Amino acid sequence: MEEIRKYFTKKILRGLLFPLRLLPINRNQILLINDLGGNYSCNPKVIAEYLIKEYKNDYKIIYAVKDYERMPFIKEKGMYPVGFNSLKYFYYAMTSKVIVSNSGGYSYIPLRTAQYVINTHHGGGAYKSSGADMFKPSHFLKNDMLLQANCTDVFLSTNKRFTEVMAQASYMPETKFWEIGMPRNDDLINENLERKEKIRQDIGLTKDEKLVLYAPTYRKPEDNYYKGSIAIAYNIDMKRVCEALKKRFGGSWKFAYRLHPCVENKRDYIVEGAMDLSDYEDMQDLLLVADVLINDFSSSFWDFMLTKKPAFLYAVDLKHYVETTKVYTPVADWPFPKAENNDQLIDNILNFDEQKYKKDCENHYKMLGGCETGNATELVCNRIVKECRKK
Repeated sequence: MEEIRKYFTKKILRGLLFPLRLLPINRNQILLINDLGGNYSCNPKVIAEYLIKEYKNDYKIIYAVKDYERMPFIKEKGMYPVGFNSLKYFYYAMTSKVIVSNSGGYSYIPLRTAQYVINTHHGGGAYKSSGADMFKPSHFLKNDMLLQANCTDVFLSTNKRFTEVMAQASYMPETKFWEIGMPRNDDLINENLERKEKIRQDIGLTKDEKLVLYAPTYRKPEDNYYKGSIAIAYNIDMKRVCEALKKRFGGSWKFAYRLHPCVENKRDYIVEGAMDLSDYEDMQDLLLVADVLINDFSSSFWDFMLTKKPAFLYAVDLKHYVETTKVYTPVADWPFPKAENNDQLIDNILNFDEQKYKKDCENHYKMLGGCETGNATELVCNRIVKECRKK
């Protein structure tokens, strides 16, 4: 019933908004949507800032937001904030020449063929299953997904395997996929040192401190392996981790954790002695400054792998995940040293083989057909400008 309700709600909205097609399209107007207006990060953020830097006076850049109070800087940066799903949002969506989104927000809007939609997506690699591959879609869910597929002109891809599986999972032809990587990964590949140093200062790292970032993915409350606090549930021993990192890599180490955005009441899960970066909006910033990443099944593994820095997989529910979760690439084929408890994790750190790790990552990248260019931002923005200049 929920799938039917959702589908017909979108159809009704498309009908109600249809008269707005009489409005002229503004060729110098670009609408950006990140996480359905939830925050300022990911690919739309990178694209917005490039456009402002290179074409500040040429284009009107609209940025969708859910909460103005959380993002007052949008206006200061030279963009026009608009409430997501507000009347103004519908107006700007119907009159923008180009729409850029990493998570939808346009399938229920009756766009015109003269408008151009770029879906940047929000995850790299080809790991957890998505869309139609997660479950057998009903007639209504399939048609719901087709609403978005049909009005998407370009879908960014990080590798050839992603193109293959996502085309099937989203009912989109492979010809719509643009294999150039993600704009948000450009600074990771090229290592933007100036930005890196600024972020280090912003989060309070001293000059000599190294950062290990623990960023586990979301666990549903009804999952038996979820025990409330991520840090407690996973029982990671941050003191031993830091000691092992110091012994293996040298230097002074700071332990930081970032809870998944879907975890509620994050303040209840503060871990004494650790740096809480859960409210830091842009994960890519943290990946840029982290010297080591400890994760479980997040696609951020792909992004961090591009930096060639050590990453470790740590999950007490590793076997449970493998047995119950559909994935495109078997976890056993991921190049990151795997551990199900603290002893194994410490052992993996102390015995980390840098040469083997780099070779495993290179083979993994090749196996998936990696196509990160390191200049995806420029390529996407050039495409946007080209579309805006079309008569």
